[in-house]
Amino acid sequence: MRKKDNQAFSRDHSAPKRRSTRRVLLWILLGILVLLLALVVAISIIVVSKLNKINRVDPNETRISPEQAATIPDETDDPLDSDVTHPVVDEQDVTLNPVQEDETLIGESENIVNILLIGLDRRPGETSSRSDSMILVSFNKEAGTVSMVSFLRDNYVQIPGGYRDNRLNAAYTYGGMELLNEALEVNFGIYVDANISVDFTGFADIIDTLGGVDVSLTQAEANHLGLSSGLNHLDGEDALAYARIRKLDSDFGRASRQQTVLESLFNSFRDISLADALDLADQLFPMLTTDMSNMDMIHYITELLPILSKTDSITCLHIPGDDSYYNATIRGMMVLVPDLDACRQQLREALLEP
Repeated sequence: MRKKDNQAFSRDHSAPKRRSTRRVLLWILLGILVLLLALVVAISIIVVSKLNKINRVDPNETRISPEQAATIPDETDDPLDSDVTHPVVDEQDVTLNPVQEDETLIGESENIVNILLIGLDRRPGETSSRSDSMILVSFNKEAGTVSMVSFLRDNYVQIPGGYRDNRLNAAYTYGGMELLNEALEVNFGIYVDANISVDFTGFADIIDTLGGVDVSLTQAEANHLGLSSGLNHLDGEDALAYARIRKLDSDFGRASRQQTVLESLFNSFRDISLADALDLADQLFPMLTTDMSNMDMIHYITELLPILSKTDSITCLHIPGDDSYYNATIRGMMVLVPDLDACRQQLREALLEP
């Protein structure tokens, strides 16, 4: 009986000890969870504070009407300013084949994410502008590839919404990012997920903030910039001048130079640390404008940066392709009249089947 009494005595005292131990462990776990939650909240506040520094598209901004657009002079060219002249073509004789209703857009699939980078021909004090450069950065998540597509500003296209056919860069003047995206969709079958724009001053400042960019110059390019041929480390002013060179060759050469600058920047910062990225965001975001929300940006950053950091090379192309357009002068504008069917096929092959 005594032995049983001792065992009972022992059990009576061990149960409260176990309960006490579990209670302590519970409080420790709860404390850890609270600390983790506080850390997540703190990081979220920091990230959101960074994202809030980027300029947002004015939600009250509206496109001008086709009637108002008709009062804006076309961006005509003076033949005396160029050694090249294009045959004069009546706009009624131009045939443009838009996307058909049953045609699948490039970017509608979840495997493709298209971010459009827009360089604005806007000087200080100007309130409106044309899109001087339009570069689509396309991520193929399934293949893990990145492509850059330059849509040349002189593409003569349909501007949806009742506007007169015009150069592609006129779409931004009439209706900002939204109408430009619609023009890319109707003419080239491209669905744009998000847009980021910067003007000339902002572009040069961004290059300076990033510490310059390494670019290999041909002798002709070096002479134009007053530099030496071969690899050069360009500051913002020289990088902007390089990216805008057109008279040495053509708008195709200019598009290639813009892609060279972007690719060099991508390669320089593909392995950037989170701390450095947040520091740069403080300086860069005020120079940019986007139609993305904070949640959109967080989603794309976490989803796309790993693809960019792992890709071996970036595929670069321009639209129209070398054999998918003809030159013309329409209403005084020297333009590229694209074969839209051929352009869309080129885009499908490059972006969907890398």
